[in-house]
Amino acid sequence: MSDITKIKQEFDKKVAEIKALMKNPQQDTGLFGNSFEFRDKNLIFSNFDGICTSSKDKIENYPFKGYPYKRGVKFSFSEDSISELEVEAGGGEDLYGICIDIDEFSKTATVIPITNNFTGYLTFKKNGNGVNPGDKLYFNQHGELEKITGAQKSINAIALSKVYKLTEDLFIVLASVFGNSAIKG
Repeated sequence: MSDITKIKQEFDKKVAEIKALMKNPQQDTGLFGNSFEFRDKNLIFSNFDGICTSSKDKIENYPFKGYPYKRGVKFSFSEDSISELEVEAGGGEDLYGICIDIDEFSKTATVIPITNNFTGYLTFKKNGNGVNPGDKLYFNQHGELEKITGAQKSINAIALSKVYKLTEDLFIVLASVFGNSAIKG
């Protein structure tokens, strides 16, 4: 079996596990409250996603590749001839923002740019042992948070909780992104 096929199978397995755990407001409408008031909701953007952001933050929608939910995202172009700008899971030097929601019907990802402040649960690299509140984190090339082990990594977020294990392959952490593209640790 080629490496690409193996990577694709592992990716599809992770996507299926995440989809099974997360609730979708379009499919599970009875689980989420609906309010049509015109009043500012202050700091809560989306109760069902467990995030905290400001009403002044810029929230953008892009088509997506893969399943970048609760991960760092980077820009990419579609593989067809349309050349439409899309987002996919990614990080490092190419990090653009954080995917906070996905609409599977319209194939649109809701993204908060990394320059905004953000607090919420995000995916963490496997085996989050040793991560404590206050630890410095960065987004790796797969868009997952990872603990900084050396001074050469850029700091993207601060851990606000320990890492929680949802399944054997899925870990989450409550983290705060403090409104910059990165600072050197």
